[in-house]
Amino acid sequence: MKQNKRGFTLIELLVVIAIIAILAAILFPVFAQAREKARQISCVSNMKQLGVAVMQYVQDSDEMFPQGLNDNWQYSWATTLQPYVKSYGVFRCPDDSGNIIYNAGSVYTGNGVAISYSANGYSHYLNSTGANTMLGVMGMGHSGWIQHDVQSMAAVGRPAESIMIHEKHTDDGVAYLTGGTPSFAGLSSVTTGYSWWDLYGPQDIPNGSLSPTAAYPLGANGSVSTKHSSKTLANFLFCDGHVKSMRPALTNPKGDPDGTEPTNMWNCTRQ
Repeated sequence: MKQNKRGFTLIELLVVIAIIAILAAILFPVFAQAREKARQISCVSNMKQLGVAVMQYVQDSDEMFPQGLNDNWQYSWATTLQPYVKSYGVFRCPDDSGNIIYNAGSVYTGNGVAISYSANGYSHYLNSTGANTMLGVMGMGHSGWIQHDVQSMAAVGRPAESIMIHEKHTDDGVAYLTGGTPSFAGLSSVTTGYSWWDLYGPQDIPNGSLSPTAAYPLGANGSVSTKHSSKTLANFLFCDGHVKSMRPALTNPKGDPDGTEPTNMWNCTRQ
């Protein structure tokens, strides 16, 4: 007896397509989250390697941190660490897709090594010293009007609560070739807290008392990039070598108008 072969009906086919569409809608966000988590972990690994490199430099330099950026903005902490890191990829967060050319007012242009991280060179005018004083760890080489350009390990009072390096957009961190030699340069190699330099590279530190919706970098996050976890978190390397993902505003939740606020993690000299 001949048997008739039965095919799919249109209704059955539509049901199968609907099930596949539902599964895709469920799984694709999961895959995207997993991919982003992997990128965030890779960024954490980069920063831990940078922390190790800084500590190696410190041990070789009488327990002094490297200079954040010299006074002509041509030579930064990243260049100094290159012999210890021996890799250019470590300076780039995989979530940072920005260009490596920065052209604010035609100050610096060119192709070079992408850099997604900035050193804490936070400085502030203190009544106690009567001068602009570097409170971070790797500051600007402007000793004529900023006291200190580097910090010693002994001066860091709370290493587990003091920021050393943070995330920043690649196109904010000026990086270009100088004389054919890979160079990490520009004011955005450090974060000084001096907003009048924002034209050449955003300098504002986070301030939890400011509006989170204010225009970058004048809001609560300051010049810190939030690239991870739906663009709400950034990675921070602390002076004891550990890396933590945080909302930037939590690193300075109350603001610091006089440079003495104890919750300001950018002030590494607080005891």
